[in-house]
Amino acid sequence: MRYELAKTKNVRNFYAVMGDLLNRPCGVEGMGILWGEPGEGKSTVVAHAANQVNGICIRARRSWTMTSLLESIITELNGIPTRRRSVMEAWIELRLMEDKEQRIIFVDEADYLFNSRDMLDVLRDIYDQTGTPIVLIGMEHIAKRIQENGRLARRITSWVEFKGIDLEDAHIVADTLCEVRVSDDLIAHLHREAKANIGRIVVGLSRIERVGLASGVETVSLSDWKDRPLFFDQPNFRKRKGL
Repeated sequence: MRYELAKTKNVRNFYAVMGDLLNRPCGVEGMGILWGEPGEGKSTVVAHAANQVNGICIRARRSWTMTSLLESIITELNGIPTRRRSVMEAWIELRLMEDKEQRIIFVDEADYLFNSRDMLDVLRDIYDQTGTPIVLIGMEHIAKRIQENGRLARRITSWVEFKGIDLEDAHIVADTLCEVRVSDDLIAHLHREAKANIGRIVVGLSRIERVGLASGVETVSLSDWKDRPLFFDQPNFRKRKGL
């Protein structure tokens, strides 16, 4: 499989939003949110975008506190964390304001920030002081939770939802990532079986590619694939009779 980013509609929309955040007019708020179900490609596109725009990309964890959050941002900014939260927050704000290049802070797994209101508040304070765009990335329910936080919601001007990809995008993914050609009927079969989830489509393509390379065929078709499994699904453990 090629290590490239397939330019699906979700990806193109996300990059357009990043451009809007970086080039927004004075007075327009600059926070954003990206949400969607597991396997829709959120973390992949964020990692790619962070490299493209020299972003600050951190991944929240369940065990985090406000101290953990500040330490992670400082580390990404090549600083040295200290014991005092106020000192770390002031250092981050000064560093961002001194930076001549506009940057974006990406916070993946942002659902964990709701474990402590302090973490959301300190991010909001950093944004208010520096104007640095902040994008929160989370699961399908995070948008609703943010809407319930009025002080945070009013600062968010970019709401991006990653949904299942359509058949056209499935072709783009196959052409971008797969090192063998995949026939239209097999892509349609994969798209249907994966229920439009790009993560599962990529898994299926990796198995198709392996079969294609091993057999030496130029194009893998549905008739070539037959009834082979497309995914590494978990087994169904059913209770045995009599137990």
